[in-house]
Amino acid sequence: MLIIALLIAFLVPPGFLFLIRTLDFHGTGKFRYNILSLFWGGIAYTLAISVNSIIIKSGLVADDTQLTRGIAPFTEEILKAAILFYLVRRADFNYVVDGAIYGFGVGIGFAMIENYQYIMGGHPDLAITLAFSRAFSTNLVHATASGLVGSVLAAVRTERKIIRIFSTAVILAVAIGIHMGFNIMVTNGAFLIIAIAFGAAGAALIVVIIKRSLNIQQAWIAEQLGKTGRVTSNEAALVNRIQSLDDILDPIYLQFGPEKAAQAGALLRKQAEIGIKHRLLNDMQDINGRGGIQMEIERLVIEMDSIRKAIGPYCMLFVRTVYLESGSKVWDVIKQRVAAAGSGPVGGGLWSVLDERVRESKKKESAS
Repeated sequence: MLIIALLIAFLVPPGFLFLIRTLDFHGTGKFRYNILSLFWGGIAYTLAISVNSIIIKSGLVADDTQLTRGIAPFTEEILKAAILFYLVRRADFNYVVDGAIYGFGVGIGFAMIENYQYIMGGHPDLAITLAFSRAFSTNLVHATASGLVGSVLAAVRTERKIIRIFSTAVILAVAIGIHMGFNIMVTNGAFLIIAIAFGAAGAALIVVIIKRSLNIQQAWIAEQLGKTGRVTSNEAALVNRIQSLDDILDPIYLQFGPEKAAQAGALLRKQAEIGIKHRLLNDMQDINGRGGIQMEIERLVIEMDSIRKAIGPYCMLFVRTVYLESGSKVWDVIKQRVAAAGSGPVGGGLWSVLDERVRESKKKESAS
């Protein structure tokens, strides 16, 4: 029973993180930072336990319940957010999607260690119930609170310092409020289904934030890639269809094999990140931040050119012209003409013209 409970506690939360990470179509989030976020979440829990113990011994709170409802949400959310301040200020950080996923990871890492403490310190006969209930409620609340902090820190990254400070204070207060409200609800004896619904709603909110941010990133990419001079218009058109990356890469996979298809996918994601970086460079208010982003763009361009060389000229020609032209532009033109076709007085539309030509051909056959 205890082993099963521990498996639930240590496998389900990372599963949620994996599902959230799959939403990052542009692949701008760095896997090593996902791992770092998880790792920091565990450290933050250890630090929070130490701080909370000192607070209890000092007599600032009367008992554990008062600590859980009042002080703990402050210490835990601030400690969890510490790594996000570092990641968001890095030049290789991109936008809200990254912040939401890294924040979600911090909360999951925190929750996994907390799960272990609760399961090992509780009653063995309730271990599975405790692991299940925490995985689908408390864990998601931890992840949601940190995900919101990461999202907002990322969204205001390019703003002036005063706006960043104000926004940080507000979102930390919101995260603490969510955490505190959940703790009060649970300690008051709320039904398990309500706690799970609370956690699920938080996870759904993070998903909505990521999807809306992806739409913004998509617009940035479309706007910026054509200006770089390093990405052809055909390649830029492919990048804008990156949500259906598997469909895009299928013809390359069939024609050139899995290695070339993987390289083509890496190229498209690299180009998407370059487009996002150019927009961030335009919006960045901090001069030092602009310098770091410019250096990151130069690095990405070098990597992009290296991938192009690895793909090879024949496959790149296929990507840029044969596949894209036949799979996108030609059919787009046909769709536009069909959509414009009608029964108006001027020519009667595309299908009317075709029908007229068929009738003329039949008349000629009858006459002969």
